[in-house]
Order: sequence, then C-alpha cells, then structure tokens
Amino acid sequence: MSATSDLLFSYLREIFFNTAGTRLDLDKLEEDYVTLGKGLIYLSQCVAEYHEFASALAGGDLSAKVPPPENEFTAPLKSLHASLKHITWQSQQVAKGDYKQRIDFMGDFADAFNTMVVQLADRQRGLENEISLSQKHARIMEQSNLLLSKLMHYIPEQIFVISTDDHDVLHTNDRARLEIERDPDYISKLMELMPEYDVPGGETYFDVTLIQFNVERYLSINIYKIEWDERNAIALVIDDVSTEKRQLVELENYAYRDALTHSFNRFYGMFALNEWVALQKRFALIFVDLDNLKFVNDKFGHNEGDEYIARVAKHLQTYSDDTVLCRIGGDEYMLLVPDAAYDDACKRMEELQEKIQNDEYQEGKDFYYSVSFGIITVDEENTLSSSEILSVADERMYEHKRARKKERSSII
Repeated sequence: MSATSDLLFSYLREIFFNTAGTRLDLDKLEEDYVTLGKGLIYLSQCVAEYHEFASALAGGDLSAKVPPPENEFTAPLKSLHASLKHITWQSQQVAKGDYKQRIDFMGDFADAFNTMVVQLADRQRGLENEISLSQKHARIMEQSNLLLSKLMHYIPEQIFVISTDDHDVLHTNDRARLEIERDPDYISKLMELMPEYDVPGGETYFDVTLIQFNVERYLSINIYKIEWDERNAIALVIDDVSTEKRQLVELENYAYRDALTHSFNRFYGMFALNEWVALQKRFALIFVDLDNLKFVNDKFGHNEGDEYIARVAKHLQTYSDDTVLCRIGGDEYMLLVPDAAYDDACKRMEELQEKIQNDEYQEGKDFYYSVSFGIITVDEENTLSSSEILSVADERMYEHKRARKKERSSII
C-alpha cells in the first residue's frame, strides 16, 4: 500500500509541476486504487488544458483553442476569454469610428473605456467641424474675382498683367507694386513655378509655395488669358493665404499630436503601424513604459508627473531622425524605427535609459526617472497583425520591468 500511495502522491505532484510530461501506469496500482488513478488522470488532463489555455490568454492569443465544456476548471477562463474577445471587437469598431460602443461589465475598466470613447467622439466631432470651417474659409479666400468686375486698385489681392511673349509687366495694382519693391525678383520666381500659358477656357487656378527670404509663402493664383493694349497677356490675381494655410496645418497637427509631449498620439501611431505592416516594411517596434509614474503623481502631484512624462518624451525623441514616436497611453510610448536590428535597438534604448536616469531636472529630487521597454523586430515575412506585434512588445516590456525589479531586489 505504501508503494501505491507513493506512486499516486508522486503523480499528483507531477500534475501541478510537470503537466506536459505526466504519466500514470494503472497496471502498477493495486486494484482498489485503479478508479482513483483514472480520476487523477482525468484531473491531469483538465489541469493541462487549463494551463495551456491560461498561457495563451496571458500572451494575448485570443484565437487559442477553448477547452471542452466538461472541463469545469476552465470555466472562469472561458468567461474571461469571451469578454476579452468582445472588448477587442468593440475596440476595433471604435478604431473604425464607431463611437457608440459601450462596455457594461468589468467595473473600473468599463468606466474608463466608456469615458475614453465619449471623449474621442467629442474630440472627433470638434476637430471635424473646425477643419471643415477652416477648409471652407480657405476655399472662400482662394476664390478669385474677375479682373474687370472690381476696381483693380482697391482690392487686397495682388494683380499683375504680364505679356506672354517676353514676360514684361504691363500693369500692376498697388498691392502688387509693393511686392516688387520688396523683392525685385518676385515675378521671375513666380514664373518659374507657373504652368504653361495655354489656359483652358480663358482662365485657370493653382497654388504655389514660394520660398522668399528663407520663409515659405503659400499663394493662391488665378490666371486669366486676356489682351492688353493689343498684346497677348495673362492677368494674375494672387492671394497670399499663408496665415490660413498655417492655421489649417496646425489644426491637422492637433488631430495627430499629443498636447503634452508634442509627439504623435495613439490615433496616428496605430495608423502608421498598420500602414508599415501593410507595406511589409522592416522596422523595430519599441514599447516603453514609465516606471513609478503613479508614485510620482500620488506623492508629488500631477504637475510633477506631467513633467516626468514630458522629459522622458524629449529623450525618446532623440532616438533617431526617422523614428516615429507616439504617446499611446498615460505613461506608455511606442517607437517605430525603420530598418532597425534588435541588438541595435536594445543598445540605443540602454543609452537613452542612461540619459533619462541622469536627467538634470532630477537634481535634488526624492525620486528618479527610469523606463522599461520591450522590443520586437518586423520584416517583410511578418505574419503578425498590428495588435499582435504591439502585444508581443508589451509583454517583453513587462518581462524587462520584472527583471529589473528582481535585479534591484537582489542588490538590496
């Protein structure tokens, strides 16, 4: 009986510590213990299925095979799996612009998710309205007035009448004369940017960007084919829309930029990631998480926490000129680095970690800056989706964070 007990106890222990290689030979059991042995074999199967399913969920694999219904061990995991799949689907709908999605379970997470969706919907509507108004205003500003319908010298647009044969300036209004006085080469610069003079229908319209005194000017130009003093000519009606153009660019940047760090936001970051994956680009994705931001916020206030977030972003922005830096969460960043090898990315992040930890702002402070990061490289043979790539980098970041905590604990 002692041998049988030892065998069963040893098997039971193996069930929990070595599920993959656990076997029980029923022929070695006494007859009275065979039924118990069969039960333990069934238990081993259930535990193995539980372990496999739990590992898949922990790694973010929602496509993992679901254990059969008779395995009651995995019932809570099945419920979690269903919830996560539903949340993933809802998040995908939100990413597509469906801001009606709501979660009515999972407590605080549901409140945060629903609040985020409402804020995204409000911000999207506001930005769309502002962009629409700005574009409408720009179109109005770009519309020309017919040369003969207004008194030439009392309108704000620049008006030039130019010979099509030799480019002589035949006539100007006051506003146009001021431009020539300011820059005698103004007309010759414009003529280099203009299309051919074969104006269909007698008139045409185009925009140009003129570099003048090392400054970009955005000009809206209407061209009319006319006769002037029996000479073939064109009339240029030029409107300087630089202010409106810059305002529109700033508004579009606002839609894609994080207000605190001026890096790209999550919306733009996911757009860029999806595009790079679709184009089969070679790149490294680096997922970065600030260490102990909650501690800084709780003990020193959110202003200090915002300073922490902004200063880390400033360091990360120096990774390289072609790196796309995105703030994708309160204390999370994503870097997309084209043509980066894994070892090179690790080395560069270690260099930035050193600079972050030695940031001059921390002198005299009771805390220090640091980050944890996870890296995944992608090439043209990649088969992972954008979310799967980000999930792998996220998991590696947590591995890095745990390893650093363990290292610090061993030192202490």
